[in-house]
Amino acid sequence: MKMVQGQQMCEAKSINFTGMCLKCRNCKQICISEGFPDGRCKGFMRKCICGKPCMLN
Repeated sequence: MKMVQGQQMCEAKSINFTGMCLKCRNCKQICISEGFPDGRCKGFMRKCICGKPCMLN
């Protein structure tokens, strides 16, 4: 999947990640296994959030 400059990223909370997200590398690996190209730890509660380019109609 190719990212176009200015394209927004859609985000979703990881389904399979459990616990507090401390290392983005672990989060990204789980997001990839869920079909997302990216993942990172976000927010005060350190949730694993998966991201992918939004589909435009």
